[in-house]
Amino acid sequence: MADPESPTPGPSPLDALAVRLGLGRRGEWGRRIVQALLLLVVSVGAGFVISPGLYSQQIPALTTEALGKPFRANSPAGFKAARDYDIVHQSMTEQRRREARSAVRPVYDLNPAVVGNLRTSVRAAFASAREHLEEEKDARAEETPPEEGQAKRRRPTPLTPEALERQRRDREEMQARFQEQLFGQRDAGLESEDFQALVANGFSEEAETATLLLLDRAYRADGSQVYVAGSRDELVREAPQGLTVRDVQHKNEEMLPAGAAQVVDMREAHQEQDRFASVPGNVMPEAPAVQRRAVLRIAKRLVRPSLTINIAETDLRRRLAGDAVKDAVIAIKKGQRVIGDGELVNETHLVMLRGMRAQTDRLDLLQLQVGGTGLVALLVVAFYGFCRAAFRRFRPTRKDGVLLGLLLVGLLGLLQVWVSIADAVQDRYTALPIEAFYYAFPVAAGAMLVRFILAQELALFFAMVIACLAGVMLGNSLAFGIYTLVGSLVAADRIVKAKDRVGIFRAGLVTGVANLIAVLFLFLVEGKGLAGDTVITAVCAFFGTALAVPVMVMALTPLIEATFGYASDIKLLELANLNHPALKELIVQAPGTYHHSIIIGTLVENAAETIGANPLLARSCAYYHDIGKGRNPLYFGENQKGENRHDGLAPAMSAVIIKRHVTEGLEMARQYRLPKLVADAIPQHHGTRTVGFFFHKALKEQEGKEGAPPIDESIYRYPGPKPQFREAALVMIADAVEASTRSMPEPTSAKLHAQVQKIINVIFSEGQLDECDLTLKDLNLISQSFLHTLEGIYHTRPVYPAGAVGGGKGGGAPLMMAPAPAKTEAKDTKVRTAGMS
Repeated sequence: MADPESPTPGPSPLDALAVRLGLGRRGEWGRRIVQALLLLVVSVGAGFVISPGLYSQQIPALTTEALGKPFRANSPAGFKAARDYDIVHQSMTEQRRREARSAVRPVYDLNPAVVGNLRTSVRAAFASAREHLEEEKDARAEETPPEEGQAKRRRPTPLTPEALERQRRDREEMQARFQEQLFGQRDAGLESEDFQALVANGFSEEAETATLLLLDRAYRADGSQVYVAGSRDELVREAPQGLTVRDVQHKNEEMLPAGAAQVVDMREAHQEQDRFASVPGNVMPEAPAVQRRAVLRIAKRLVRPSLTINIAETDLRRRLAGDAVKDAVIAIKKGQRVIGDGELVNETHLVMLRGMRAQTDRLDLLQLQVGGTGLVALLVVAFYGFCRAAFRRFRPTRKDGVLLGLLLVGLLGLLQVWVSIADAVQDRYTALPIEAFYYAFPVAAGAMLVRFILAQELALFFAMVIACLAGVMLGNSLAFGIYTLVGSLVAADRIVKAKDRVGIFRAGLVTGVANLIAVLFLFLVEGKGLAGDTVITAVCAFFGTALAVPVMVMALTPLIEATFGYASDIKLLELANLNHPALKELIVQAPGTYHHSIIIGTLVENAAETIGANPLLARSCAYYHDIGKGRNPLYFGENQKGENRHDGLAPAMSAVIIKRHVTEGLEMARQYRLPKLVADAIPQHHGTRTVGFFFHKALKEQEGKEGAPPIDESIYRYPGPKPQFREAALVMIADAVEASTRSMPEPTSAKLHAQVQKIINVIFSEGQLDECDLTLKDLNLISQSFLHTLEGIYHTRPVYPAGAVGGGKGGGAPLMMAPAPAKTEAKDTKVRTAGMS
């Protein structure tokens, strides 16, 4: 026994440092370490299940030698992708880039000034030639005397050889200058016959005009402007799909299709000149044919291409077009069959399998596991933090965490197995959509189980986590994630109303209807409409949920109850059956305690419904909270009949005997395998209160004794713990209320109300309700509920007249509804009231 005067030891330096750092004491460290380990185990397990490639079949390693040969798979379903892949098809990508480059039209630069420059050259050349002829004529006139000139006109005088040579050189020089001005080079190859014809014509303005007219015809076929290219072969080779005409001077472009009428080559331009010249009267109608031919030849030689291909610009545009083409990607979805058993291997199969192997090699398996584990941990921590901050009752224990983790990993594992089976079945029955198999999985069973066994806040937490991970597992399917969330929430909500097996199937039916509607809406959103596949998938979702979910819940509930000690509503209904062996033993050994427990059960059940607690759990806790009194029933006031065994005992010994019913009750709870919450109510319904009657009796006996040692209060105080959940707190309050109101001589409504308020205030002021989540509003509702129930129990009845009992043949004692304990001995009443037993 600790000395009350001894100083309380302070925290260790390590604890002090932890508190300063916000880590709590070492006990808090241990709790957080256990939580972290549990989170790690669950995350690794769930991450392994949802991570593709860790447990799937190996990717076949096929070579080019396998082309055209049948593929032999390890399963009839063939080889299917374990996750999503994006495979780059190199040959297809290159082919698309070639097509993109070839689709770019070659760029031809347009020179709009070519006609104007040619016309200027023609005018300059003809004007210079005429001027040269005039100079020659003037020079000869100056060299010949007038009378000689007149004589020559009468008869020509032959030129000397020197004059002829000089004249020949002048004509050659004149022709060279004419060619240079006209064609841009002195040795352009102009026929001497044509030049002599123009000389004979004197390079007349008529010849000049005809030349210009023929030149214009080359660039204006049928009166419309045309573009002249180099050759038709070049157009066919470089621009089979058309060309881009770029006017650099005016900074605009024009797209012309292949074979456009406004694009001609040099040959077609010459043909247009020939056609025009062949029409009589178009070109020098009065001139000799040799001169017309000379003008036509010169005009044809003058034609220059107005369109010239820009090879650099064309190559640049084609290179950019090829670079802009994205890689040809073969998108492979998770579960998609890549190659079937017996299917002939083709080039596409090789590309897909090689790409999958390459990506799998790069994507290390450890990296996959880390990604899956991190995703699970992130979801759990995020949702846990939100629920803990948002919901006052969200305080899961380590055991709750273990159950949630097992359910999460187990359900995801079953889903993975189901998907594998569904893929194999769908290969045999290809008429059924694969979604019909996926949506038939009873994924809502997890949240229904959590709500059926634990609490609604934990069910919400589990539903959010399982919905996200299920969607990730099925190829990051948002639709399946939403489907899982809707079904889980509806299942968790409807199972609350299930009090028997029929109620469970009713909850499954409602959940199936919700899932059917969810599938219809999801498929409508995806644009699939109400087609046959949509209806089949919705029907499969309905039957898979309505039948499989209740069966799974009923199959797993007893296993979970036996393993973890939880109590579902069905289990609580079994416990609330008065034919339970523990209650049968209690009614035989301690009938007063049995009657006391039944009354408390009525009180707490009504109060639990009022504050939103579990009425079945409250009633079960009330029925079994005092089963330990059956071992020594005569030491408790409600079972005594005249004799009080505490009269010969010291107060300390009496207190020890009274407190022993708690430990004996826990032993009986283990013997009868009562659920943990029901067993927890046995010590918690007393909390850390004192056995008041014997504690005050000891104080009274010590009065006047000097030098007596102080009374150890711990002997008279229950070890606790204080009530940890609302139902246990209800049993504590109802136990005290029932014991105190039983002894009231006149239980009127006002007295009952005052007594109930007094008991609640005392328990509240003692701090017994500090560790459960009862609010002041709850306490007010509990007071009203208790008062209403007690008024029904202790209501008064009229006094029967003499002879009314027994058919009027004899007198009888009057029947009053005043409770019998009012006439019991005072000492017995004090023991029951003070002991709160």
